Order: sequence, then C-alpha cells, then structure tokens
Amino acid sequence: MVMLRRKTWRDIKENIGVYLACVIVIALGLLIYTSMSIAVESMDKAQQDFYSETNFADGFISVNGYPETMVRSLTGIPGIDEALGRIVKEVRLIDQKKDSNRYLKLVTLSNSDAPKINQISLLEGQLPQDNKPEIVVDPKFLAANHLSIGNSVDVSLDGNEVSFTITGTAQSPEFIYIMRNAQDLYPSPEEFGIAYVPLNTLKALVKEKGQVNDIVITLKPGASFDSIKESLQAELKPYGVRSIIPRKDQTSNTILTNEIKQIRNMTKTLPVVFLGVAAIILYTMLRRLIEQQRVIIGTLKAFGFTDREIVFHYLTYPILIGTTGGLLGGLLGIALSFPLTTMYREFFALPGLQSHFSLKYLFLSLAMALIFSVLSGIKGSMDILRLEPAQAMRPPAPGTAHKTLLEKVTWFWQILSSQAQMGIRDVFRTPVRSLFNVIGISVVFSLMTVSWSMQNMTDLLTVVQLEKVQTYDVKLQLAQPSSAQAVKFSVAHESGVSKVEPLLEVPATLKSGWLKKEVSLMGLSQDSTLYNILDKNNHRVEVPDHGVLLSEHLAKSLNVKVGDVIYAESPFRRETLSHKGENLVVQGIVPQYVGLNAFMKDTELQRFLRQGDISTSMLIKMDPAEVASMKQKYQNASNVSSIESVKDTGAKIKKMMDSFGFTVWVLAILGGICGFALIYNASIISLSERKRELASLRVLGMTPREVLRVITSEQWTIFVLGIILGIPLAYGLSISMAQSMSTDMYSLPADLPPMALLGAAAGTALSVLLAQGRAYFKIKSLPYVDILATRD
Repeated sequence: MVMLRRKTWRDIKENIGVYLACVIVIALGLLIYTSMSIAVESMDKAQQDFYSETNFADGFISVNGYPETMVRSLTGIPGIDEALGRIVKEVRLIDQKKDSNRYLKLVTLSNSDAPKINQISLLEGQLPQDNKPEIVVDPKFLAANHLSIGNSVDVSLDGNEVSFTITGTAQSPEFIYIMRNAQDLYPSPEEFGIAYVPLNTLKALVKEKGQVNDIVITLKPGASFDSIKESLQAELKPYGVRSIIPRKDQTSNTILTNEIKQIRNMTKTLPVVFLGVAAIILYTMLRRLIEQQRVIIGTLKAFGFTDREIVFHYLTYPILIGTTGGLLGGLLGIALSFPLTTMYREFFALPGLQSHFSLKYLFLSLAMALIFSVLSGIKGSMDILRLEPAQAMRPPAPGTAHKTLLEKVTWFWQILSSQAQMGIRDVFRTPVRSLFNVIGISVVFSLMTVSWSMQNMTDLLTVVQLEKVQTYDVKLQLAQPSSAQAVKFSVAHESGVSKVEPLLEVPATLKSGWLKKEVSLMGLSQDSTLYNILDKNNHRVEVPDHGVLLSEHLAKSLNVKVGDVIYAESPFRRETLSHKGENLVVQGIVPQYVGLNAFMKDTELQRFLRQGDISTSMLIKMDPAEVASMKQKYQNASNVSSIESVKDTGAKIKKMMDSFGFTVWVLAILGGICGFALIYNASIISLSERKRELASLRVLGMTPREVLRVITSEQWTIFVLGIILGIPLAYGLSISMAQSMSTDMYSLPADLPPMALLGAAAGTALSVLLAQGRAYFKIKSLPYVDILATRD
C-alpha cells in the first residue's frame, strides 16, 4: 500500500495543473454555496427573531380617519386578537435648497396601556418623551443626512412648520427595507426615512382630532387573514378604507422574504453547475489515467493486488481532490459570508443580522465535494474490474477506424488542413469523452449568457420604462382623490408646463377562482401620451373601452388569459348592498417591468368606482428648468402628497441596476474559470494520449504552433458543438431565473438579446484561447526525442 501511495503522489505531481483546475472549480462552487447559505440562514433567523421580539402585525389597514376610541372594538371581529390605532403622516423636511426632496414618514408610538404591536427596537439614545416634540429616526436616515442625536429637524406638517429634536435611533419590523413607494425599487436614505413620535405629541399637531388613519392587527392562533378581511371592510367602509393588506403583502416583508427565497434558489443551482463541471473533469481525467496506465494495472494484478485495492487506489485521486476542494471552498465561503452579510445589512435594516463560523456548512461543503468526486471517480474507474492481468499487460487493440460524419462532406473536408482533420477525427472517435466536454462547455456558455443578459435589465428598466412608458417629467401625487378637470386646469397654467394628463390609480383586489391578488388599478385616457402601455415589440397598446388589461406577471399569478373573466373589488368603490365588486373581462395581457398593475380606460374606471370625475395624480410634461420651482410651490400644498420627477426616479433605478454589475462580472468570471479548467483539462489529456503522435510531427519538421493546431482544432470543434447545445440551455436557464427573481415590484423578462449570446461566446472563446496558450507551452517543452525512443 505504501507503493500505491507513492504512485498517487507521483501521478498528482506530474499532472498538477489538471488537479489544481479541478480543485479550483470545486472550491468556487462551494464558496458560493457556503457563503450564500450562511448569509441566508443569518437573514432568516434575524428576521424571525426580530418579528417575534417586536410582535410584528398580521394585518395593516389604512383609512382616511377612524375614531381612536373605537379601535379596541375591532377585536370583537372573530379571528382578531389585538388591534392598535396609529397616526402615520408623511412630512417634508424644510431646508434652504429650492428643490429639496427629503421626506420623513412619522409613525406614532403606542401608549403604555396600548397593545404591543410593531414595537420598535431602540438602537441608540433614548425614547422621545410624551407631549414633547421629540422623535427617534431610523439609523440610515440619520447617517445619510449627516445628523446626530440631539440635532433638530424642521418639517412641514399639515401646512405648519414644526421642529422635532432627535433623541435616538430605532428600527421597526415594518420598515426593514425602507422605500417611499413601490416605484422607488431602491432605498434612498438621504431622501426618505422613518421617524417615531409619541401618539399624544402627534395628536396635538395634526388637523384630525381624535382619529387615527392607520391600524395594525394581530390574529388569533389558527385564524386566517382572508377570513376576517370582509368583516373588516364592512366595519371600516364608512371611514374611507384605503387598503387592507396581510403581512405577506406588506412591502418590506415581501421584499425581504423574496430576497431570502432567491438566495436559497441560487444556493441550490449554482453550486451544482460548478460541481457538475468538476465531475466531468474528474471523470475524463481518471479515464485517461486508467487508459494510460493499463500495463501498470495489469502488473499490479499480476503481483497479487485485488480489484478492490486497485479501484480504491484510483479513487484516492478524486477523494484527495474532493477533500481539498471541499475544505478550501468551505473555509473561503465562511470567510466570504462575513462581508456578504455586511453588504446585506446595507440593504436591510435588520437588527441581529451577522455572520458566524459554521461547522455545519463546512461539513456540508466537504460532504458535497466528496459525493460528486467519488461518484465521478467510481464511474471513471469501473473499467479496471473488466481487465484481466494478461489482457491488461498488452497494449489495447487499436479501435476500428471509420470515416466521421464530417469526412463524408467532401467539399468541406478537403478545405481543412491535415492538422485540423486529425483533431476533428479525435473528437468523433472518442464520443463519450467529447460528449462530456461539449456538455461542460454548453453549461459554461449558458451561465455566461445569463450573466451578460442581466445587463439588458438596465435598458428595460431605464430606457423602456422611463423613456417610452413614463414619458412625463413630473408626477404630482394627490393626497385625496380630487376632481380631475379642476386640478388639471390649475396645474396646466403653471410656468413651463406644456401638457397635463390626469391619472387615476386605486388599490384593488382581483380574483380568479380561488386565486387573488392585491394590485393597483390604473385608469388612463385613450389619448394619453405621457404614460404608454407597450407590447413586447414596444408598440403602443390602447386601453380598451370596456374590460381590463393585465400585466404578464399579474395574469400568470391569477392564471388567466385573454377573454377570461375576473372579479374586481376596491375600497374606493362606492358599493351597494348587493354589489361589492364587479366582473371584468380580460381584454389583453401586456409586459410590465416595474410594478404590478391592471389598466382600464379612465372613464370606465370612474364608472366602476362610482365617484364621478376623479383622479389621484397628475402627469406633467414641462420644461426641466422649471421642475425645481414646481416642487417648491406644491410640496407644501395640503392636497399634494408628493412630487416625483422622472429624472430622480431614473437615477434611483440606475443606482439599483448598477448594484447588479458586480453580480454580472462575478458570474462571467466564474464561468470563464470553469471554461478554462474544462478546455485545459481536455488539452492536457489530448497531449498525454498523443505524445508519440505529436512528437512524430515535430520530428517531421512541424513547428510547435503547427502541432498545436491538432489540439486546437479538436477544442474549437468541441467549442462550436458546446455553443450550439448551450443556446437552448441558456434560454431555459434564463426563463427559470426570470421566474424565480420576478416579484410584484418588478418583473424580469425571460429573453436573451443577441449581444448576450455574442458576449458569452466571446467569453467562452477567451477561456479556450487561454487554455490553448498553456497547451502551446507544453508542446514547446515536449521532449519528443525521448518520447520516440521509449518503447510501449
């Protein structure tokens, strides 16, 4: 056995490049698996612990105004455990900048005798005192605006200027991912934050006395939100219900939960790709080693070594590689989990989110590496069992030679050089090995294609959404639904305004059978030019006179198609006792990349709501130089909740998409490493098997570069076949990734632009060229005289 161990180390030393390539691929796959698994486990634990500690609500209700004294009576509805009334107000910070656009959402803290729902976690400082103008703010807003505890901020509240003193920083389970609205997509702490103020303090400052405009509830064990929703709607209808949503649809919770789900999906797919590539390398390497050492195996058997001992000896190679790759990948992954978790803390304000050294994932990494390595090793070494000593000690009989398929294409075959013909023949005469290499290249190509295609998302979310869909300059959001024509007339006379279009957006519940979705119903005029609905070819789609248009993601969620009937309800609809909602025919399905909407003609939506000629916002086309003046004039208006410019929205989206750039390059580089390892392994195997053949060519006068063409023609053939197989594989992977990453906030298209395919092909080709460079160095240093002097 000592002799076999020495042989193992000697073989590894002679082919150290191939073994290192395999170790690196295994380590990369497990680095991704370990780091992401630890990060997602930490996020999941921190989320559940924080929700439990703060008693995160099960339901969130927004109303125009509900008597504070009646909130407790909501617990009389079967299924509701506790109910808490709050005042939530969005206020603008007052400063000297003309186009200042900083906002705080004020959320009241419950009194000591109130139910403990959505409690805050004090991070620094102290809680504000009751009946004093004091607040605690989220830490990201404090840092982004260069504020400190003890500083004061001036805000415009219900038309009055109020100064609040910051007494500390705190975090709520309701605002782990802080966004002003769903269109922002990306947190902007320098422009928007959350502040917590005592209930009695804010009650004294707002116009609505004795009323709350926000209610949170918890449910009794076993109760479902759906079972209490209708009762809540009936109870709150007279008080102007704006929205009633369950915890699963609450914005911050949805984003965090989806992120955890997406990371988990990546930990299940990406490592398998890398371990699969490593298994291909190990399999082809062991097959080549066993074929080369056929005589040695026969000799070992003749000296009394059993089949089990010899098979175990050859399994030592994958075991050593798997152990090394598993330990390296596991340890590096654990180390990477710390900065990865820090990065997620920048996006999610989640107390208790921190990484840790995990023996569990180190063991799992090692186990996965060994399983893949040993299985490929067993498959590659099984031929040993069929060899008899006398048969093994003779060189293998030459394989039967026959024309390949390409040789039968005479005109093509004749234009190839003799070196190219030799390389291509070898591809088709070793079909099993070539097939594995082709599959490996196709996997690498598809991985790189999807990484390049992620760049296409930037164009769709910026160029398409902000230049072709949202063609307005400013969106003026109204605090209350108002007369469309009256507001339009008022805004149209402002300086620099060239066009104004009313827009009606209301929350709605769409149902199809047992499926339902909370969405925004958008009413557009048929001659609208400031908001365009586009099809997949970017052609304008008109809103129908009757019925509704659904976004693709929404239609899929409801499992409906054109011509189907859905049932629609809205808290803004004036109901009769017998008609709470209405059936709508799906007239079309259109792509939508930002938000989750259903589209109707404005007059049709107004008819549905039974509130007359109303709108909730104004889309404005105007001189960009006048936008700042528009903001300054309207940002303190009592019936204006916000003023958003498309330019600012585009900057936020671009900032978010830039964060994908790192992922794009990482996936491209990792794919390139896999491609290099595969091709390098194939070239080294080809060199080892054909040393005498290549040495003969050198003796006949060929230069190292001419000899290299034999190897490169084989590799480029495999490359072309891999690309052909990889194109449908890339489409399948793109569809799968788009489906797993799409959310109610944004939908990713499952298409691959030609530039992504070309970019991935170029990246894969670069891996081939780098591997060929190493092969050229090997050929130049080939001791061809010694090789030819050696007898088989």
